[in-house]
Amino acid sequence: MAHIAFGSGRASRSSVEAARESDIARESEKNFHFSDDDFDFPPTAHPGRELFTFTLFVLLVISLSVWGGWKLISLIISLV
Repeated sequence: MAHIAFGSGRASRSSVEAARESDIARESEKNFHFSDDDFDFPPTAHPGRELFTFTLFVLLVISLSVWGGWKLISLIISLV
């Protein structure tokens, strides 16, 4: 009998905790205000390195476009 009473006490305690957690979640949703400040990251340590990497990426894209265009033009000329 005591085992059943203990189990029911534990179940009611867990339901109270679940209700408390859902109230906390509801409150946090009400207090949630979206702003751009939430996504601000600190500045990078080496902005020049970041610019250099981006420049290399752009050069790679341009060179692959030129190479692919050249191959396409060569293919078209060879078929004509």
